[in-house]
Amino acid sequence: MKKVSRPGVAIAVVLSALLMGCGPGGGSSSPPAANQAALSADQKAFEQFTLAPNASYDIEWSLPASGTPVSGTNFLFQSHASIAASPSTAGAQQLNGTPPVSIANSLTVPSTLPVGRYLINGAIYVGSGSLNSVNYQGTGIKVNSLAVDGVTVVDSQLRSNLSMVPLSGAVAAAPSDLAQWFNALYYNPSLLSASAVWGAGAEYLKYTSTELADTYTVEDFTGTTTGNTPTPVVTGTTIATLMAAGGIASSEDGTTYTLINGSVVSVGGVTTYVASVVRPDLTMPAYRTYYELYGNVYTGSLVKAGTVLGGNVYLVAAPGTLTGYTLDYSQQYQIRLNAAAVASLHTALTF
Repeated sequence: MKKVSRPGVAIAVVLSALLMGCGPGGGSSSPPAANQAALSADQKAFEQFTLAPNASYDIEWSLPASGTPVSGTNFLFQSHASIAASPSTAGAQQLNGTPPVSIANSLTVPSTLPVGRYLINGAIYVGSGSLNSVNYQGTGIKVNSLAVDGVTVVDSQLRSNLSMVPLSGAVAAAPSDLAQWFNALYYNPSLLSASAVWGAGAEYLKYTSTELADTYTVEDFTGTTTGNTPTPVVTGTTIATLMAAGGIASSEDGTTYTLINGSVVSVGGVTTYVASVVRPDLTMPAYRTYYELYGNVYTGSLVKAGTVLGGNVYLVAAPGTLTGYTLDYSQQYQIRLNAAAVASLHTALTF
């Protein structure tokens, strides 16, 4: 079971642009008192987790729902980041992720990681997955995800409803929201030692992330590529031609998209089909898109401004079913760990 990312990097493993967490060695350290008076409760929590020397830990994984993970197939790794100064006094700050490091002794980091791609001003931009900038907007925290050029903003989200949750007791008996966030890691009883406990200062941050603008992602129709020319749906044709021929079938969505369940509009000068029905089996509402670019038709998704971004699909035991579980898509929060929590998790792993 993989960590689930946003549409356009569907069920992908990417270094998150939502990096927030707590610092090396354990408990949170507060920013200078002079800064605190001007900050909202959410911004104070953000700085307690993210302001250097503290750092954020984002975990990515693909783990089996049963049995033992296999190197080369499964993985579990972390990347972390911090800001150097408070955005309230120093302006926008970089929040750039470190190269990924495996948490599991028996597993390695994949040699190639899927990337997010975005339609911006008539062109496809590749998201960096690790380059971000952060500033404050109202009482919230605005995080801009940057393209590989380190300049172009490909996505903007607002963090709110931040809460810091201390961890104690058995690692395998984590709070339900944390256990559901990690899905297979906690569903598969063979992956965590029953005797391991959370170390001193272990803590996680839980928050809501909201899309600030309509965001159009682009993805491969088949296979996996990493550049700004994803695999098209069809080459040498137009959306109008495909619609006239009966529409475009999406096996992933189990839907044929036509002018009955969508419409054709112009997005930044690009002829674009946007579905009027949400895509199935996602943790947030997203709409299938098709783009007419470079003489080809490409596919992707639209996440509308104001959308609360979903978290991870998690497994719920369902005895008597073929797999023994069902999938729950209701999660609408994000979680990041601090260094003490990551160290505790590492110690608790059985693989």
